[in-house]
Parts: sequence; structure tokens; C-alpha cells
Amino acid sequence: MIQITFFKFVKKSALYLSLLIIVVVAIFPLFWIFLSSLKMPNDIFAPERMLTFSPTLTNYARLFEFGTFPSDLLNSVIISLVSISIAMVIGVFAGYALSRFRFKHEKSFLFFALTTRMGPAVVFALPFYLLYKDFGLIDTYLGMFIIYTFFNLAFAVWMSKIFFDEVPKQFEESAMVCGCSRLDAFRRITLPLASRGLIVAALLCFIFTWNEFFYAMVLTRSAARTFTVSLLQFVGAPRIRWELLFAASTIAVSIPIIIAVILRKYLIRGLTFGLVKGKE
Repeated sequence: MIQITFFKFVKKSALYLSLLIIVVVAIFPLFWIFLSSLKMPNDIFAPERMLTFSPTLTNYARLFEFGTFPSDLLNSVIISLVSISIAMVIGVFAGYALSRFRFKHEKSFLFFALTTRMGPAVVFALPFYLLYKDFGLIDTYLGMFIIYTFFNLAFAVWMSKIFFDEVPKQFEESAMVCGCSRLDAFRRITLPLASRGLIVAALLCFIFTWNEFFYAMVLTRSAARTFTVSLLQFVGAPRIRWELLFAASTIAVSIPIIIAVILRKYLIRGLTFGLVKGKE
């Protein structure tokens, strides 16, 4: 009995230790970026100033006076929110239709939608650039809305279908028997029950869009440039402005982290949705 208890203790301790190591490895780069953003340029790479330094917010103040980073950050917020809103609205209705109705070429459609995420970005970049150039969409909000909606749509459709599949059809049928139309049953029954998963899908689409760099670099110049491209202005002659780069990176990374923390309740429930249906 003692040996079994000791074995369980060792096994549990090894598990927690492994998880702790993974968390430290994942968080340490973010911590180091934040720490470096509070240092003066001469202290960033000074070994003696690694942990003993005087914190300052000067870098953040200079960041909003230097270049176009504030407007580029605002562009990222606008483009991300609008594009995922469009993708999720279309994706929710498409996912619901695919979940509740049967089509002749349903699997082919789902596979076709998924192919938009299969190819590397460079494969789509040239065709999109030529099309955008012909239609005058280079460096425009509309152009960025289109490109990010296009690439987020497949994920939104697939995720929506998966979460709607977890909601029993009997709930809707009972509502329609009581006099609700299918649209009312969807709005009042199915959508609220699947909302936790849909929030997860929307958050992941936001993160994909927020962190995207390649298409923003190819299809924007200045008016619709996002913060990921804006970071390049801190790299170059006569030197790399590490202090501003770290400060900008800290702000950019903080936004999705703050959103994830605010929505953590929905994230946990959404990611485990359907695993314990008997206890829902």
C-alpha cells in the first residue's frame, strides 16, 4: 500500500514538474521582452544590468512619438475585428446549414473550404497582388478585410459546424413544435448553447489575423499597414532600436493575452464543450 501511494506521488509530482517546465519555457520569452522594454538602450545587453536596473517607461512614451506605430496598431485592431466579424457571421450560418442539413456534395464543399488554409502564403500572394492591383485594393481597408475574411472563413465554418453538431437536434425540434420557426429556434436555442465554442473560434481567428505578417507586408504600404509590418521600422540603419522594438512587441502581445484572460471562462468551457455532455 505504501509503495502504491509513493508511486502515485512520484507520478503526480513528475507530471506537475513537466507542466511547470513547459509553462516557464513558454512564458519566459514574453517576460524577457517585457523586462527589456523597461530598460534604457545601454542596459538591454549589459550582463551586469540583466536584473538590476532602473525601470523606465520612456520607451513607451517614445514609441508613440516615433514613426507610424500608433496608427498601424489601430489599423490592426480595425482590420482584425471587422474581418473576423464578417468571417464569423458567414461561418456561423454556413456551419449551421452543414450541421443540420444534408447536401449532395457536402464533403467536397468542406474539403474545398479547407484547401484555402492548406497552401503556403507565398502561393496565394502573387495572384492576390495582381488582382488587388487591377481593382485598386492595394493598401486599403477593404482589401485587408477581404484577404483575412477569405482565410479565416474555412476555420470559422469548420469550427461552427463542429460546435453545432454537439447541440442535439431534439432541442430545436421541441422549440419548433412549440411554435418557433427554424430561425427562432436557431437564435433562441442553438446559438446560445453553442456560443461558448463560437467565442473560441472567434478568438482564434482574431489571433491568426492579429499575428499575420506576410500578406500585410505584400498588400499594404502605409494607409492600411498593420503593426506586424510596422515593427520593421525599428530594424535598420544606423542601428536596431531594440528598446522600441521590445516596447512595441509588449503592447502587441498584451492585447490578445488580455482578451484571452477576459474570455478565459468561455475558452475553458468552449474547448471542453461536448466532452461531458451528460453533465451539461
